[in-house]
Amino acid sequence: MNGTSVVVGGGVGGLCAALALRRRGERVILLEARDTFGGLAGGFVAQGRWHDGGPYILLDLPGLRWAFERLGLVLDEQLELLLLEEPYRVQREGVPDVVIRHSLDQTVDGLQAAFPGSGEAYRAFVRDVTERYDRLAPLQRSTFAGPMGLLGGGRWRDARFLLRGLGPVLRSTGLPEPIVDALGIWTHIADQPLDAAPAPMALVPAIVHGIGAYTVRGGLGRIVDALVAACERAGVELRPGSKVDRIVRDGDAVLGVEVGERRIAADRVVSDAPGISTLTELVRPGPEEPVAERLRALPLQSPGVAAYLHADIDADVPFLRFRLVDDGPCRVLLSPGAVDDLRRGTARLVAPVSHTWAERVGESGTDAFLDGLLMERWWHSGVHGVEVVARRVPREWGRAFHLYRDSMNPTMTASFMRKGRLPHRTDVARNLFQCGSSTHPGQWVSFCAISGVLAAEQALPG
Repeated sequence: MNGTSVVVGGGVGGLCAALALRRRGERVILLEARDTFGGLAGGFVAQGRWHDGGPYILLDLPGLRWAFERLGLVLDEQLELLLLEEPYRVQREGVPDVVIRHSLDQTVDGLQAAFPGSGEAYRAFVRDVTERYDRLAPLQRSTFAGPMGLLGGGRWRDARFLLRGLGPVLRSTGLPEPIVDALGIWTHIADQPLDAAPAPMALVPAIVHGIGAYTVRGGLGRIVDALVAACERAGVELRPGSKVDRIVRDGDAVLGVEVGERRIAADRVVSDAPGISTLTELVRPGPEEPVAERLRALPLQSPGVAAYLHADIDADVPFLRFRLVDDGPCRVLLSPGAVDDLRRGTARLVAPVSHTWAERVGESGTDAFLDGLLMERWWHSGVHGVEVVARRVPREWGRAFHLYRDSMNPTMTASFMRKGRLPHRTDVARNLFQCGSSTHPGQWVSFCAISGVLAAEQALPG
């Protein structure tokens, strides 16, 4: 064996990093503070029914398949994948629904009928982003630092696109505002202005109309189950209920970690704990190190609020029904039972909130906001006999998952992406690495899987 690696945190990123390191001959100890693995990609059972718990909703199939292949796993042997024929629709008072289907022709026909003149403009937009996606997809599966890394590998041809915000890219299509908002729905659900979001989010239609948008039969928690089982088979030492209190270092070298009064020695540490808390709390940088001040200044993304429902749901209710309002954040009703027989009768009502606002109003304020969402009538269409079986607001997310200031990760703004996100290889210790949503932030569980593989490859190249 090469040595001992300790992985801090058993989310999807940590599980993938642990398995990748083990495949390189390491002794690997994975320490997870909670009693279960998966982090925000995990879930829970309420009254005998499975609910995905966190903010992850859809799969980026190519990214997840890439990560599984690097781990020696065949994705389709591990999971039953379900193609979404109608991934989502977006509603707004006073305008027709924008319905996005897997079939480009059906989507174009629907948009043309609802917004005359928009059909062919949308088709041209999808053709353009599909060409860009084919060139830029490898960027998602690489580590880069700064603008030169972003534009390397021939990506200079897309420099103007990459350096713009999402809003200008979408508005340049000439499509009407309701369609622009629907195409930018993934930044709405992150409670982020279109102009601040990175342009590559415009590439999502290339996936939806090409490879397709997918979910997992039985829930995204099945991804966690597959990774845990693979770690066990490979001999990763999985230790749930082991909260790391400190990453111990001497100068620029990490020596190990402390769990309570016990120290575990390590040749290298990969942290899947929140990136900012890893570098500002677990490592405990000295006053001469500017990293803490710089990281604490980053804007943060809240996990939002969620209500978990049992209900009778009509067959024509879409998998995702978004609602845009003029005086508040986006809402979404997620109805997995629309496509998944194992999750029949379950739904989740979700809304993002500003992290700054959530900190200001506290738990009582976010609870009141969630109460108001449950009283809204738009999502009751086709949904009957509703029972709320669980609910979460940011403070509860923070307590349950040991989040940094009750946040998911630094907000993925266009500026943050251009700077290179948080690096897998840290600058506070030569043998300390990071993975997970802090290094590949977003709403796709595949980003965390990719990040775990990349962190392990940085830690043990070759």
